[in-house]
Order: sequence, then structure tokens, then C-alpha cells
Amino acid sequence: MKPKKSCRYLFWVALWLVLFLLSAASFYLLHEFDNKYTTKGPQPKSGILMLEENTLAQYPVLFLVSDWEIYRDRLLTPEDFAENPPLPDELVFIGQYGGLEGRLKENASPRSPHGSATYRLNIALPAEGRSYTLELPEIYSAYKLYINGILMKEIGSPDPGSYRAETGIASVTVQAAVRMEILIAVSDYSHFYSGMVYPPAFGEPSAVAGLMNQRLILRTLVCAVSLCIGFLYLLLGVFSSAGRKKDPRSPLPFLYASLCLAFTLYICYPVVKTLSQGGLRLYHAEAFAYCAMLLLILWIQDKLTGIDRRWTGISAAFGVFTCAIALVFPLLMGNSLNLMTAYSRLIGVYTWACAIYLTAGAAWSLYRRKTYSKLMLTGMAVFDAALVMDRIYPLFEPIRFGWFTELAGGVLVLCIGIAMAFEIAGQLRLQQAMEARAKSVTKMLEVQRAYYPILLEKEQEARAARHDLRHHIIMLRELLENGDMTKLKAYLEAYSDKRILTVSMSYCRHYVTDMLLRMYAGLAAEQDIPFRVEAKLPETLSVDDVDLCVVLSNLLENALEASALIPAHQRNILVRIGCKHGWLVLLIENEFDGQVKTENGHFFSRKQKNREGIGLASVGIVASRYGGNVHFYPEGNTFYSEVFLPEQQNIQNTKEAKS
Repeated sequence: MKPKKSCRYLFWVALWLVLFLLSAASFYLLHEFDNKYTTKGPQPKSGILMLEENTLAQYPVLFLVSDWEIYRDRLLTPEDFAENPPLPDELVFIGQYGGLEGRLKENASPRSPHGSATYRLNIALPAEGRSYTLELPEIYSAYKLYINGILMKEIGSPDPGSYRAETGIASVTVQAAVRMEILIAVSDYSHFYSGMVYPPAFGEPSAVAGLMNQRLILRTLVCAVSLCIGFLYLLLGVFSSAGRKKDPRSPLPFLYASLCLAFTLYICYPVVKTLSQGGLRLYHAEAFAYCAMLLLILWIQDKLTGIDRRWTGISAAFGVFTCAIALVFPLLMGNSLNLMTAYSRLIGVYTWACAIYLTAGAAWSLYRRKTYSKLMLTGMAVFDAALVMDRIYPLFEPIRFGWFTELAGGVLVLCIGIAMAFEIAGQLRLQQAMEARAKSVTKMLEVQRAYYPILLEKEQEARAARHDLRHHIIMLRELLENGDMTKLKAYLEAYSDKRILTVSMSYCRHYVTDMLLRMYAGLAAEQDIPFRVEAKLPETLSVDDVDLCVVLSNLLENALEASALIPAHQRNILVRIGCKHGWLVLLIENEFDGQVKTENGHFFSRKQKNREGIGLASVGIVASRYGGNVHFYPEGNTFYSEVFLPEQQNIQNTKEAKS
């Protein structure tokens, strides 16, 4: 590795590391200050939360994390605690387990997390009666809530005989004094998680309601913005020519619109569960949306940065397979714990595989100086940090904002959106330049179309004049030999009144092509550039005159500009045009200085830094519109331009296929 490349590589590694550490620091701050598990305030001890008179004034919202009594395999009611109350199996903190499995005894077989259990917590309140609000996140997957012996809430049906899974984010406000008993009887037979896995919130009604509203508004706003941006890109893809041309990057607006939809579906479940309660299919949709989001990011990055198709195919195949599993597996696995575990592990492997592939792809793109690679590397540094911090701090549940992967996914989607905005802006600039060029070409064709018959007439006159020149010379010689100066003078004056037009040769019968070749041959002659033409075309072509003019004029202008940058003795332009096997073929060779900047098959302008050359891009757009092909490539100091456009029957078949 060369020293300069080595230093550049180390710089990029250091840059990624800095971004990673900054992101990790941001997630650490979220863990410390937006986490139900680290928030300040008293916690229950031995199944009892002691509240002083001013506790809620200092801590308006408390998150009930620690020391909940749990009674496994029992759906208890308040009456069961009236006389001879049962003893709890264990005191647990919410989030200690992923389900109802609890602490495993020595030499005991693993216990299934599915089944039933009852959670119980007592709160010692001030003597004066007042209102309190209890907010319950999703409890998997059906439960009954009792407060002070009264059934306050029921979501789904936890009774094993009539089990019905439903979840929702709910809140209950009660009037209480001295003591409050919270009893939650829950059953689960159908989800990865079971029981209480997210800490409830308890406190002043206005404070709890305000917190829930803040969370709902923030989440709804993000979802709405994501959907609006996705819809905007969908419209751009439908109505812009950039979305219709046959280009490797043409599906990008549609892919990004799909990415916005997948991201919205991935993060919208708290909004839906707050506004309504229902079954578990939304969680299945969430898992599928998460897998689809990563797959779409893979596709978009590969198209933006031009990663090798072999790696693209492998990653896409794995992504499609995982998305298919995420879509159908929840419907087929039933209540099998082993299948649920395998499915969960597959999602984990897929997440880390995508993160490694995307990070490596962004680093490779930056090393190769690909466009948009810096934005992709920035987004991946944030996403990688989110995955690592999620492992370092497993006990994290956001109070107001999102989970680590949700926030990082949003940043990554935003980075891709910025790259997409630059890409589409470049396509719009190209389209505007093409439209302006087409207008000028149309005007030029109108003038030339009117002038061309006159030009042909003058050429015929010139040919006749040249034919008569021999007779004039004979007459002049005779007058000169006879010494008749008076007649000689009169004859010369009469001959000088006739205009003999000298025109360049005609290259072909198609007047637009012939006119352009004459014009650029004249420009080449002015710049001492050898200009050779081999053209054989009929009088009429199926290709529109304006489109043909755009193609030929752009190619010849590029050839002239490239030739002007090299010494005169090296200059040479060869133009070959003809119809062969139903195709209009244009082949142009020109010498140049050997300096060319390409990326993903696109040639960048030397006049405007980091912008795609308008001329060759315009030729490609015209060719794709007709279903043709273009090939541009340098070999040494010779640049080759090849354009193939369907002619006659071929173009008709192409149009019928498109319609």
C-alpha cells in the first residue's frame, strides 16, 4: 500500500472511530437521563413502595421497577389475599427476565416463559386521599388489573380456557389514601416476551398524562414526517424522468420511499398501542418492517456507491430470505418456544451481519472516493454504536425518546435521505440542461430545415458553374490571344456578377445528420482538427430529428473539446454512422489527454467539480428512451463513444412493449 493511501486509510478509520465514540457517548447520556431504570426516585423494597407526603412533589412520576412480588402459574384475585395470603415465588425487578420463566433452580429443567403469573405491589400512601395515575406499557399478552380489590382494566383474556392475546398502552386514575394494592394477573402463550417486561409509571395524574402526551406527540411527529418524505420521493420517482430512465440508480426514489414506509412501520407501534388495543400482528409487522428497512438500506447503499454485484447479490439474497421468514414465520410457529427462540436469533444474526456489511461497504466506498460514502459512513457509525450500547446496557427503556436502534435507524435513514436529495438534485439539473439543450436544438433545426433546400439549390448552381468553367477558360484564352481587350473586359465583368458558391461535400442523404456533420467539420477545420466521416443514411429515419441532434451534437462537441486540449499533431476525430440490422449505429473515436473521472459507469464533468457530465448523460437518457444502448470507454489516449438506437421495426416493438 502506498504511503499516501495508507495515511488516508488511517484517517478514515480514525474518523469512523470518532463518530462511533460520539454516538456511543450520546447513547450513554440517553441511558443515564432518559431511562426508566436509571431515573431518580424511591423504589419498592420487599414488595412495598413507601411514599412520603412530599415525594410526588419532588418526583412527580415514578417508575415501578424493583421488588414486585410474582406468583407463577397462578391467576390470583384480590379475594385470594383476604385470608391466608399465598407467599410469592420471588421478588423480581421488571425486565429481569424476558418472560415468566424466573430464576431456575439447581438441577431443574428449564421452565417455559409461557404460562400464567400474578404480579403484586403495595404502595404506602399519605393519609390524605388524592388522585393517582398508573400507566401500564404493553403487558404480554393478556391481563387483568386490580387496584384495591377492584377490577380496573382488562386487556385480552388471561383465563387459559378462553385465552385471547391483546396488548395496549393504558392508564388508570384512582382516588386512594393510606394504601394501594396493585394486582396484575397475566397470561401469555403466543409471544417472545411474556408478562411484565416494561416498568409501569406511577404519579401525579397531570405529570403522567403530560409524559404520555409528550411521548405520543414526538413519536407521531416522527412517523408523520417520515411518511411525508417517503410520499414526496414516491412522487419524484413517478413524475421525474430520473425515475423513468434505464439507469442503475433509477429505482432510488422508489426504494427510499419504501425505506421511509418501513421505518415508519417499525417505530409506529407505541402510537398505535396508545390509541387502541389489539392483537399481536402489529409486532409481527414491526419485525418484518425492521428486516425490510435493513434490506432497503443495503440496496440503496449498493446503488449509490456501486459495490461489486457479487457481494450485492449475496447480501440481498440473505436479506430477502430473512424478510420472508419475518413475514410468514410468526404465522406458522404457533406457540413453539424453540421456533420463537430460533426466529429471534435469526433476527439478531441478520442485524449484525447487515451492520458489518454496511460498515465495510461504506468504508470501501470512502476509500475509493465514491460519492455519498461519507454520509453512509456517518450513519453506520451511529447504527454500530447503537448495537454495541444495546449490548452494554440491556436494561434500557426510554422515557420520552426511542430505543437505541430506533434512533440510530432514524439517523441512518436521514443520512440516506440527504444523499438522495443531492442525487435527485443532480438529476433535475441534468434534466433542465437537457430541456434547454433540446429547445436550442429545435430552434437550430427549424432554421436549418428552412435553409437546407436553399443550400442544396446553391450547391447545384455551384456544380453547374464549375462544369461551365472549362468553357469560360477557353473563351478567355481566345480573347486574350486575339488581343481584343475590350471584349475581354466586358466578358470578365459579366462573369464576375455570377456567384459561384463553394460548399463542403455532402456526407449523407439524411439532412439533419448531414447538416450537423458539415457544421462540426467546419468547426474542426477552424481548430486544425482532422475530421473524418463515414456516413451512410437514408433520407428519413424513425428516430426523432431533435433526439438525433441531441445525441450527435453532444458527442461531437465532447470530441472537439477533448481534441482542443491536446497538441495539434495528436488530434484526430473519426465519425462512423449507418444503419445495420435494424439499428442506427453511431461510432465516434477521438484522441484526448487520457484524464477521465468515472464512477459507477458515469463520467464526471471537468468543468464542474463532482458533477456528472451533462453531454454523455443526455445521450444515455435519449438512448434509454428508445430502448437503445450506449457504451463510453477510454483505451489509452483514445475515447470511444458507441450509440445504438432501434430503427424502423425495432423501435416500434420497443414502444409497444413499453405501452
